[in-house]
Amino acid sequence: MKILPVNNIANTRSINSNSKKESINFLDLKETPDVFEKQEKQNFSYVGISFQGLNAKGIAKQRGLLFHITSLSAHRSYCGQFGDEQTLKFIKWLSDAKQNLWIMNPLNALEDNFCPYSSVGRFSRNKFIVNLNKLTGKEYGKILKPKELPDDITAPEFTLDMLEKQKNPRFELAFSRFQKLPETSNIKKEYNAFLKENNDLWLEEYANYDVLSRKFGHYWPDWDKKLQTAPEDARKEGISLQDKILKILDGKMSKDEYQNKVDLYKFEQFLYDKQYNEMTNELNKKGIRILQDLPIGVSYGGVDVWGKKNIFLLDKDFKPTKVSGCPPEKAYSYTQCWGHALYDYDSPDFWKYQEDSLKQLLKNTDLRLDHFVGYINRAAIPNTLKTSEGKILQANEIFRPVEEGGLGTGYFDNNWIENIYDKRSPKGENIVELFVRVAEELGKKPEETYILEDFGPLAKTGLYKKFLKKFGKSFTSQQVPIGMDICAPKNRKKMLQSNVAILTGNHDLPPLREFVDKLTAKNAKLSRREKNAQKKFAQFCKEELKLTPEEMQDKEAIYENLLKWHYTLDVMQVQTTLQDALGIYYRPNIPGFWNGMNDKFLMKTTPEALLPYWSKVFPKNFLSRDNQSGINPGYKKLSDKFVQIMKDLYPKEK
Repeated sequence: MKILPVNNIANTRSINSNSKKESINFLDLKETPDVFEKQEKQNFSYVGISFQGLNAKGIAKQRGLLFHITSLSAHRSYCGQFGDEQTLKFIKWLSDAKQNLWIMNPLNALEDNFCPYSSVGRFSRNKFIVNLNKLTGKEYGKILKPKELPDDITAPEFTLDMLEKQKNPRFELAFSRFQKLPETSNIKKEYNAFLKENNDLWLEEYANYDVLSRKFGHYWPDWDKKLQTAPEDARKEGISLQDKILKILDGKMSKDEYQNKVDLYKFEQFLYDKQYNEMTNELNKKGIRILQDLPIGVSYGGVDVWGKKNIFLLDKDFKPTKVSGCPPEKAYSYTQCWGHALYDYDSPDFWKYQEDSLKQLLKNTDLRLDHFVGYINRAAIPNTLKTSEGKILQANEIFRPVEEGGLGTGYFDNNWIENIYDKRSPKGENIVELFVRVAEELGKKPEETYILEDFGPLAKTGLYKKFLKKFGKSFTSQQVPIGMDICAPKNRKKMLQSNVAILTGNHDLPPLREFVDKLTAKNAKLSRREKNAQKKFAQFCKEELKLTPEEMQDKEAIYENLLKWHYTLDVMQVQTTLQDALGIYYRPNIPGFWNGMNDKFLMKTTPEALLPYWSKVFPKNFLSRDNQSGINPGYKKLSDKFVQIMKDLYPKEK
């Protein structure tokens, strides 16, 4: 087999000292195996930007802004929440700024690492976004009293433990009062309707998992063996999962206590569902839709793998035989190993699970399909790997530096690439056809429903081109002009004629302002490639942005006109991030890295720079007051400027 290590950007041959086998750089696409089609090198310059000639002036039909709700401040909550005053102010700002999509990323329940792309399960909802203040109102039966609410403390960082201590006791108190409400009350009727719709589909299984995870830990492979196999054993015996678990517990928890905990979980999920629907109704009044993420995988230790082991690739001990990840690419020259257990496309139950979860999500949201290329070709990384020296490495050990016993951060074996596109369901559909059908059956247009994250080398394969030829008009594809060089000459015309969402950035990339800094920096030590990128960008500023020589020396003029350029492209959709709309240095995530770890894009030491993974909270009223220094920065001037730009670009829209 060929080894494909990538430890730098240069297209050079090398010998992996550990494996003693010939290796090539993954990014040298002219020399990759047959699964990757040959590409011209001009299309894959790491920092090269080729904007010239792309001056079609039009109107972006959809405009969306990416910002996770938990990053908002909130009244009596560590994280942003539904129906909060700060949330409503943000919605108004979105409307004033002519945005018709609020891009959320995943809203699933989180594990301890707070990674929204490693959710407990497809159907799970993050209960900590529920607004406890609302439970004091008549509509909720006044099941909490104002004096019982948490203190109004805002923390720029929060942990799962902080959220649990703040909200869990109050969920329990509210539930104890909710149980005493008459069945004829409106909220009880809503709750019973929620149970009827969701119990058999997912809620019952998730509630049982929640009870066990609170008692025995959130990682089911560490539970007692009988509890590990309870779902499939219950099905074999023809009894309910709850009865099976109670038999296994054998008096360690009374039936009434267990039932109460099951019902508490259902109540929490009901509150999420009710308040989420209330928020989407508020957004719809302003012509704004929600765009959530559908993570490509779920946590191995979560409820879906526990309850549906037959739809995942597991061995006889229920350990993953293969895990998810991503090959090295030009933006990140290392292999990413995410660790999700991979779906078994040969399982009939897998297809039902996909369809059921899609229908649930699409009821009140559109979807960004995370790492969509993984539905065509996927990187299936073995959970254990035997080296030529006979050493056994686990998945998380394979990519350690050679000096630490691994095979290198960029090690990748071409044989790990699997064809998923040709897998068929019992109905004869492939996964793409399933996506299209589900949207159409719900009365939605697929091209307006699904946004594809289709970056990286797996989006350059012949198989992916086969997908585009047949289904390209049924989906909207993300493109990032800066950073990924998608505006190469031969792609320009095609890009403007297809369903494209142009991004200023996303949750992974450095902020747009940082790219502008790099491309305008005066540094004599720049490499030839960096100098070439700066030359191209200067040409773009002159020919496309029409900047004067004086303006080309002004970073603010460059930034403002670059933002306007995005919004005047004649494409399906333009997406920006909050940090790019305001022009600040903020980054929600560094892919594949956790707290305290850096990659080549070092964040600036400013108050708005992210500290922990995905839990930075912006100060209250940050869009309506100014004070950019200190620990509570405000951005009124910047937010007003963005709103004015949008009003100038779209004057006919109310």
